Parts: sequence; C-alpha cells; structure tokens
Amino acid sequence: MKKTLMIITAILTTLGFAFAQTTTATDFTTDDCNGVSHNLFSELDAGNVIVISWVMPCAGCVPPSLEAYYAVQSFNTSHAGRVHFYIASDDGEDACSSFNNWGADNDMPLNTTFNSEDLDMEDYDTPGMPKVVVLGGSQHTIFYNQNPNSLTPTFSGVQNAIVDALAAPLAIDQSLINKFEISTYPNPVNNVLNITYSKIQAIRINFSIVDILGKVVLSSEENLSYSINPSIKSINVSALNNGNYFLEISSESILESIPFLVSH
Repeated sequence: MKKTLMIITAILTTLGFAFAQTTTATDFTTDDCNGVSHNLFSELDAGNVIVISWVMPCAGCVPPSLEAYYAVQSFNTSHAGRVHFYIASDDGEDACSSFNNWGADNDMPLNTTFNSEDLDMEDYDTPGMPKVVVLGGSQHTIFYNQNPNSLTPTFSGVQNAIVDALAAPLAIDQSLINKFEISTYPNPVNNVLNITYSKIQAIRINFSIVDILGKVVLSSEENLSYSINPSIKSINVSALNNGNYFLEISSESILESIPFLVSH
C-alpha cells in the first residue's frame, strides 16, 4: 500500500501539484531492533538531535545515508551523546537483521535501527528512498528534509542542519538544570550502576546510557511524583563492553549528564 502511495505521489508531483512543506516532526513511541523503547519528542525535548535515514535497504541508499552518517559522527567530540543516527525501514516489513547487516557492511556501524511503521517517512512530505531528515529542539522542528541523490550535497546539508538543531531553544528552565543532584556508584562499575538523585518534580524521568560515540545503548523510564528525599535507581550494565559511557537523566524541565566507567 505504501509503495502504491509513493508512486501516486511521484505522479502528482510530476504533474505539478504542490505540497506544503512540513515543518514539524511527528511523534512516535516504539522499540528499536534491540528492544529499547524510544519516544521521539522526549528525546528532542532532552536536547538531542535525531537524524533518520529511511532505506529498503538498497545499494542506491548507501551514498546519501553514508554522508548523513559521517555528518552525525562529526559531532561526536563536540556534542557527545546528543546527535543520533537512526536507520529506519521504508515500510516496516524488513527483518532487523537486514538493517543491522546493511549498516555494518556499508561502514555505518554506530546506528540505531528500526523496523517499525511508527517511523513513517510519509509524515515528511515526498516519500522515496533514501529519505533523510534532521529533527531537533523543543518545538520538534524539521531542520533538513530531503530525498537525496548524487547531485545533492548530503553531508554539508545534514551537518549545517545539525548545527541549527543544536542551537534551537529547549523547553528547559535553565534555573533547574543540574538540579537532579545525581551521583553514581560504584565507579568503575562491573554489573549494576546505582544512581541517586533528588529534587524531582516531574511526571516522567528518562534514563539513558550513551557510549562515547553518541549511541544510546540502554534506556529506562520512571514515573515519579515530587519528593525532597533522594531517590535511588539501579541499572544492570553487565552486558556493556568495557569503556567510558555517559548517564543522561532528563524530564520535561531538567537535563543532566554524568560520565562513568564500565570495567568487568
């Protein structure tokens, strides 16, 4: 059905029908291919920038997607853990293993793959692979929305869009930043990372563990009410490789990050 709609859209575009440019992202809550849950608006509200490349996967999807991937990786040092690269199925009908292998085989190993119709490229104007968008800011703005080809400078376009997205306003009260008063122990951690935090006044608290290349490797969520007493949360990190990671905690009004080391 989706491929039929894509053909119809292409015909209408050829005949001169105009489509209004979509400027705002569409929210989704879905699991990635590793079973980790993602809510788009929560991730954008927390200050993250999301770059999505829809693929079949196919050989023609490689060059633009690879340029977008390189653009994301160029922010690994300056904005560690904030810019993320998603590979998404064009119709949610392909096996996750196809996308994981496609990314690894084409020099894009640091990605998050999705095989879900909840990530719908038809929410972003003209469909067709590859489709690349850059999303960011508390207004959930679309900063880049293209169906790249060999004539489109994907790398520079995506890179400039990421710069704009990182500079976008966030719905975060600056007076509340770092009010989680978080600490972690032990550090280095072997199996279980214990987190203490306080001064919480939020409906939903998101916990993410991000590697040094900006990939979310674990995530969790808590529903809490206001408390002046310290809260404690434990996350099992025994499956993670040895190395440096960041713990990110975010809510509707607070964002905080702290580094830690995994050593088995």
